[in-house]
Amino acid sequence: MLTLMLSCYCFNIALALSVHPRSNSNVGLPNHSEVSRRDAMTHLSRSSSAADTTPPADAAASAGLANKLSKRDPAQLKNSVFNIPPGAQVYPEFLRGSWDVTMKYRGFLFPSTTIAKDKIVADVGIPGFQKLSIAQVGDVGREVTTYQMSVDPATGLEDRKVSLASSINSHLGYDAVREVLYDARENANRLSVDFVPQRTRNANRIELFCNARESELVPAESSASGRTVFVCSEYVRQVTFGLSQEFGVARQAVGNYAHFWTWRADEGGDKSTVTGNLLTAAYLDAQDPMFFDEPSKPVVVYSHDLVAKKRS
Repeated sequence: MLTLMLSCYCFNIALALSVHPRSNSNVGLPNHSEVSRRDAMTHLSRSSSAADTTPPADAAASAGLANKLSKRDPAQLKNSVFNIPPGAQVYPEFLRGSWDVTMKYRGFLFPSTTIAKDKIVADVGIPGFQKLSIAQVGDVGREVTTYQMSVDPATGLEDRKVSLASSINSHLGYDAVREVLYDARENANRLSVDFVPQRTRNANRIELFCNARESELVPAESSASGRTVFVCSEYVRQVTFGLSQEFGVARQAVGNYAHFWTWRADEGGDKSTVTGNLLTAAYLDAQDPMFFDEPSKPVVVYSHDLVAKKRS
């Protein structure tokens, strides 16, 4: 019965990389089997048929983040090598203000062609497999989450203290964050989250280090949808400190992942609502035994749909 239920629950969708700057290329990802995280780990590890993860051909040359995402190819979401410290992300006019963001879980896929799915599923250190292993999306498989996002109208800088604390608490379903320490002007690439002691078993403190950022604004006349589109990315190394089984020794878990946001202005000119998508690509850490089998490409990609409504 359980196998039948899991089989019925499975559904095929393409990866939600739908930026589409105007081009002659109209190639998308092949379909991948995607299911709820809560049921998928065991189901996929036992599946006898592997998904087709062969990247599609694409004639368009890479020319920025929007073009990279429009290829709908997870192999394009390679991990970034840290070079020059990136500056803080500045958001365009249509995203400035205070918003209530509803995040809806869409699915995930395992794009690796070099590592078997059962090995990936067994690696609990991969970001997203445990709560709070991806700070921004504290419970990846939670079906619907609503949190607050605040972007300064004058500077275009996001108030990460508000946004991250709200997102973490909403994903957990209770208030667990004691304080978020972040100053974009002093150091835009480091952020600390302190949790209420004993409030959550997965983390006492989280340290986030941003290795790279990209962003691009695609004007309405240049996008296939006829809507202004803003895309941005952030490559993160997360260090999570929590309780361990050894007395007096803190548990330390390291994860590497990248977020890829796509935001679309309302085509009717309604400035009170914007829609979008968040892709999160999880990478293997250099200390992982499988690292050299997949050193730069993601081993898991999660997708969430976003609807933001301006707060009155």
